[in-house]
Amino acid sequence: MSSLSFLGFLAAVPLAWMIVSAVAEHDRRSGLLRDGVVVMATVVESESWGRSCRFGYRFEHEGEQFEGGEGGCPLVQDHPVGSRVEVHFAPADASQSIAVGADLWPGWVVVPLLIGPLLLLLGGMLAYAMLKDSRKRARRSALRFTR
Repeated sequence: MSSLSFLGFLAAVPLAWMIVSAVAEHDRRSGLLRDGVVVMATVVESESWGRSCRFGYRFEHEGEQFEGGEGGCPLVQDHPVGSRVEVHFAPADASQSIAVGADLWPGWVVVPLLIGPLLLLLGGMLAYAMLKDSRKRARRSALRFTR
């Protein structure tokens, strides 16, 4: 394996893993909304600052308390602490839940989209430099043999 192929592999594997993970998380959240048990939850945390936010809710199922809040940034404005929000949870595991209106894609999904083009550009520049260098070496060795 050439060093260029190895570098490409090193860059591609984490990005591919992140994309696959983001799709799996999207599918999990969508599945909860589609097939989950519906319950009303009480908002226990709802604040935002800049582009960040914290949103949390608590609900009870079969006498046990559960908490959640992932993907809740779109909910912060409409659901202050103490308000109620509709939540869907997995029938087999009530600790897996999502509020109606929450983000279906994880917030970090933009990372491979932002880093990918940069890595492709850097990889292209590296490939160009390596090809240019190998051509120079080939010419030098050809000149040595002709003398």
